[in-house]
Amino acid sequence: MKLQELLIDRYSVLHNLSKRSIDLYTYTIDRFSDFLGRPAEIADIDDLNVSKFCRWRATTPHRGRLCSPASVRKDLAHLVALANHAAKKRHAGRDGKPLEFLDLPRNLVRVPTKQPRGYTVDEVSRIIKAAWTRDNAIGPVRADWFFATLVMAAWYTGERIGALLRIRWSEADLEHGQLTFLGDTRKGGIETISRPIPPELIKLLADRRRAPNERIWPWLDYRSTQNTIYQSLRLVCESAGVEARGFHAIRKASGSYVAAAGGDATSHLSHADAKTTKRHYLDPTITGIQSALDYLPPLDLGPGPQRQPPPAADDSPGDRPAA
Repeated sequence: MKLQELLIDRYSVLHNLSKRSIDLYTYTIDRFSDFLGRPAEIADIDDLNVSKFCRWRATTPHRGRLCSPASVRKDLAHLVALANHAAKKRHAGRDGKPLEFLDLPRNLVRVPTKQPRGYTVDEVSRIIKAAWTRDNAIGPVRADWFFATLVMAAWYTGERIGALLRIRWSEADLEHGQLTFLGDTRKGGIETISRPIPPELIKLLADRRRAPNERIWPWLDYRSTQNTIYQSLRLVCESAGVEARGFHAIRKASGSYVAAAGGDATSHLSHADAKTTKRHYLDPTITGIQSALDYLPPLDLGPGPQRQPPPAADDSPGDRPAA
C-alpha cells in the first residue's frame, strides 16, 4: 500500500485530522518519496530508511533552501506516527511479516532552542498606526479597519490568528466587552474561551458591526489571491518600520507583558502546561531574566584586604650585578 493511501484512507479518518494536518503529512510523504526516488510505500518506513531520510532532508536543499531542524523533526514525527499506526494495525511488509514499531534514538534530530521573541508595546502601537494608512478593501470592510482592529484583538486577547479569523459577530458580546472563541475554531478543537476587550476596541467594532453569522475579520471569505495574511502583515510592518515577525509574535508579546506584570500568562494564552508558555512564548527582554543575584544575600567580606604597595626596586649603582 502506498503511504499516501494509508494517510488518506485510514490514518486521517481514524485520527480525525484537519485539512491542514493532512496537507502537512502529505508534504512529508512527498519529501520521503523524493528521497526514495519513487512513491513511498508503507514497507519503506523502517528504522534505517527513516534515519537516512532525516540526514538527507537536513542536507539537501528543496526549492533552493535547506530544511530547518524543526521541520526535519516534524517530518520524523509524521513518519513515526504513520509507521507505528501501520504496525499497530499489523500491516504486512514486503516479506509478509507484520511491520515493526519504529525504534529510533531520541536525539536523532537535534533542534536548537531559540529565545522567544515578541513585539514590544511600542512596535505593536506603530503597527496599528501604520494599519490605518491602508486604503484598499477586504470584502465588505476597509483594510485599514481590518488590520488595525485585528492586531488590537490579537494583542488584548492573546489568541492565535487562526481563531481570530474564524470568530463571527454572534460571538462578540460588545455590551459586556468580550470576545468568545468557540472550541471548534481553535487549536485542538475543544476548549471555548472568552477574553475581555477594552472600550477603544469595543467602539471600533461596534461602528462596523454586521450580520451575526458573518466573520468579524472576513479574510477567509475574501482573501487576496496575491498576498497571504502574513504577507499583508509584513507590508504593514514595513510601513511601520518594524521587523516583521508574524502574528504569533503578537501572541508571544501579549503573554510576556501579562507575565511581566505578575499575571498568569499560561491561563491568558490558554496553555495546558506552564513549561510550554515559559519555553516558547515568554520573551525575556519583556519579562526580564531571572538571576540568582536577585535572590542570593550579599556576602560579608569585611573592610577588604589591606594590601601594601610592593617595595620600590633599589636601582643604585652599587646594587647592580657586575657586567
